[in-house]
Amino acid sequence: MSIVKKLLKKYNNIPLPAKAALWFVFCSIVQKSISLLTTPIFTRLMTTEQYGQFNVYNSWLQIFTIITTLRLNYAVFNKGMSKYKDDRDAYTSTMQSLTFIITGIVFVIYLIFREQVNAIVELPTFIMIAIFLELFVTPAIDFWTIRKRYEYIYRPVVVRTLIMAFLNAGLGVAAVLISDEKGYARIISCVLVNLIFGVALFTYNLRKGKTLFVWKYAKFAVLFNIPLLLHYISQYILDQFDRIMVQKMVSFAAAGIYGVAYNAGMIMKIVTQSLNNALVPWQYDKLEKKKFKDLDDTTFLIFILVAGIALVFSAFAPELMILLADEKYHEAVYVIPPVALGMFFSYVYVTFANVEFFYNQTKFTMFISMGGALLNVGLNYIGIMTFGYIAAAYTTLFCYVVFAISHYFYMSYSVKKALGVTKIFRTTRMMILFAVVLAAGLVVIAVYDLIIVRYSIMAVILIVALIKRKEIIALLKSVRKPKKVDAKAET
Repeated sequence: MSIVKKLLKKYNNIPLPAKAALWFVFCSIVQKSISLLTTPIFTRLMTTEQYGQFNVYNSWLQIFTIITTLRLNYAVFNKGMSKYKDDRDAYTSTMQSLTFIITGIVFVIYLIFREQVNAIVELPTFIMIAIFLELFVTPAIDFWTIRKRYEYIYRPVVVRTLIMAFLNAGLGVAAVLISDEKGYARIISCVLVNLIFGVALFTYNLRKGKTLFVWKYAKFAVLFNIPLLLHYISQYILDQFDRIMVQKMVSFAAAGIYGVAYNAGMIMKIVTQSLNNALVPWQYDKLEKKKFKDLDDTTFLIFILVAGIALVFSAFAPELMILLADEKYHEAVYVIPPVALGMFFSYVYVTFANVEFFYNQTKFTMFISMGGALLNVGLNYIGIMTFGYIAAAYTTLFCYVVFAISHYFYMSYSVKKALGVTKIFRTTRMMILFAVVLAAGLVVIAVYDLIIVRYSIMAVILIVALIKRKEIIALLKSVRKPKKVDAKAET
């Protein structure tokens, strides 16, 4: 009992921002874990085509979400929480009403051109209407959640997240079991859960705001976010659009097989997002104090840590696919390594972008994003046509590498412009690390059929991590020291 008391005492002494961050990370892990644990059930109950329908639905939902929300639930909402801190209720209800109005306009356009839209997305009208019902109310969930996060009110967010995650999984399994159209049943179950919570929180936000619309808030949000839309769309293309291209160029079945492996590789995103959340305050602190050597050395070691995790994760890909799905999906095992390594390079470019944001040098961020997205679409088309749908994962990895290198040089330019300093990070060792990571990834893929060799590689990495465990723990602790960061900088 003394151990429990000590742990509780330590927990109670944690600062509120750190405690809230801990619970939000916990929620994210549980949410992703539930999704991962139910994947083997869905892949065995549904055909590859039906599972492909569900994956493609999620991809198109993201596209329509960007269009109908203008991503007002991203940085601009946090900006508004700071800018209009004395009237947050009205700001929240205004953002909600604004997304509702935009969704209504887009919905009318869809109804006019529904036959053409249905032909493009390859989903029936009743599914598209279900998507729009979801789009009308689910921004309310985001606004409510982000505000609670901003104010460090974590308990209701934890409860809501866990209930939705378990309900989504349970209702989804039940719907798939009782329906012949299992792909559409899984989609409707997701929509229903989001509608239940979306309507409730939509009403709550509206009553609390006591107003439908404040023109000043709407004007500020739209003018702030419109220049960033292409950046958000470009990010989406890198994360999701390959699945749509697989669907259009191959089949729903191929999209389903590809989607299972891709979602498995995206588990790495939990690691990278958690690390980035911990890194940003520390990174800004080092930049503010101009402690560039500390920033360079520690960031480089963190890059090595993330790369090691990505490689171990990639090495376990065959076993992971056996757990997640039956043999009809196993051909996509080669999708997991490029996705996992892509998350490493995604983490790298976000780290460099944080420096750009700190110095308010975002002028070319949109152009880098657009260039990477267009390159991704072009390479996906060539890769899928030439080598098959699995090539889409490798072309996406290549684009993440281009993103990381482009942001590195733009970040260096930004620092030089702001401070006159030539660079923060040492270029040579950074580029050597990138090359070693890519080469190691290729080696892991090459030895998939050689279990002894593959396990030996994993054992070496794990032994090194075990030997260096004290240094790794000290490293992670060093970037978790809480520091208040200006809200403007975070946006």
